[in-house]
Amino acid sequence: MNKRELLSYLIENNTSFSMSEVLIGSGIALLLAFFQFYVYKKTYDSVKYSKSFNVTLVMTTVVTTMVMMIIGSNLALSLGMVGALSIIRFRTAIKDPKDIAFIFWSVAIGLACGAGVYIIAVIGSVVIAAILFLLCRGKTGEDVYLLTVTLDADGDLDALEACLSENVRSYTFKVSSVKPQGTDATYEIRPAKKVGTSQLCKTLQNTEHVTGVNVVAYEGLSR
Repeated sequence: MNKRELLSYLIENNTSFSMSEVLIGSGIALLLAFFQFYVYKKTYDSVKYSKSFNVTLVMTTVVTTMVMMIIGSNLALSLGMVGALSIIRFRTAIKDPKDIAFIFWSVAIGLACGAGVYIIAVIGSVVIAAILFLLCRGKTGEDVYLLTVTLDADGDLDALEACLSENVRSYTFKVSSVKPQGTDATYEIRPAKKVGTSQLCKTLQNTEHVTGVNVVAYEGLSR
């Protein structure tokens, strides 16, 4: 077989998709994309949730499925598509390393559904979701806030953190700013169920050497 015959074979002998296969593949990809959307929302445990990023994961899954179907049906077109897609650059900063894994998960679902191996996409998605729910157990569904407390010149961060440990479920020190007139300390907190943010602010405001309290909720767009 010479080069011309080989090229003709590669172009003409490709796997084609029927209408039913396209609909089934796209449908399964969309269902798994919505499943991933739910898992991402329920297991997100950082400060700022972005619904826009979660919607992008759904779109990535469907688009990858379409690309795989195109590549599988025409090898010559796939070679041109490789060059066309190489001009795309993903320049959005990924702040949470776990988000990168979700992007790869979306691409994997699209590749599997586009190639027609649905069992891998389904079983793989279920296993990944089970791992995420297991590792993120106890953190899902909690409201996360940024708490900034202003202390006077005689204020003590140790005393402040002792008060926090009694009134919040958990807290993480973020940053402090020391000035001649006092100190501004910022914490990421998860309030206890018995003590809401209003009660927490009143408690801190009545604490010695505390001159100001500010609580900010970072939940991004509506879930």
